[in-house]
Amino acid sequence: MAKRKRTEDHTDEGWLLPYSDMLTLLLALFIVLFAMSKVNDKKFQEFKSEFGTILSVRSSAGGKTVISTQQAAAQSTIKPQSLTSAQQSAKEAQAQQKLENERLQQVKSQLQSNLKAAGLSNNVNIALQSDGLLITMDSSILFDSGSAALSSQVESNLNSLSDPLRAVTGTPVTIAGYTDNVPIRKNSTYNSNWELSSARAIAVMNYFVANNVFRQQDVAIQAYAENHPKDNNSTAAGRAKNRRVEILIQRIATTSEK
Repeated sequence: MAKRKRTEDHTDEGWLLPYSDMLTLLLALFIVLFAMSKVNDKKFQEFKSEFGTILSVRSSAGGKTVISTQQAAAQSTIKPQSLTSAQQSAKEAQAQQKLENERLQQVKSQLQSNLKAAGLSNNVNIALQSDGLLITMDSSILFDSGSAALSSQVESNLNSLSDPLRAVTGTPVTIAGYTDNVPIRKNSTYNSNWELSSARAIAVMNYFVANNVFRQQDVAIQAYAENHPKDNNSTAAGRAKNRRVEILIQRIATTSEK
């Protein structure tokens, strides 16, 4: 009687192929995630090259490549520009702001030098603020009581500001007039402190426009009368501080503000 041949049992290894495919896809996913969070282009390129080699070796039994090197590179390559466009805009805005600060600081220094030479340092305050360069002039060096007329001495005082301010020609400017809380006299040219503060701001504007310091289209006028005082109106010294004309040289808007 012939002996039957023993049938050898073979372990089914069909699970290896989908498992291999899954590992390959996970590797590709890790490459994409790494590319999205990368900060060093050189290291990323080295990392991508290593995984590209792995992916090119990993193939299915039938010679079918699960994911080719070119496909992996195409899926994992992300342009740095598209990821950092917001950061680039922020850097440009910071650079513009720095240049604007330097420009206004230079104008401030020139104004202070001119005022010192003219003996007006104690009557004019200049401050670099977040919204621009603010020049505050005491009314005592500009106008007589209840008047908005510019005398030759007042024009000389304003002229000491002209040359430095020409450097900001074309920049938006706001000129504001303020008074104390003393009511206007009945025989005054003006009916109220509103009209007086407005007339004083306009007089200063007219001088600078006529002397080609500011362009007419760049200037705005504001009148506050006795409102927004800097000091207490109950004393003569306080009222003197409240009578003033302010010139605000506005900052040029940065890219992020437009």
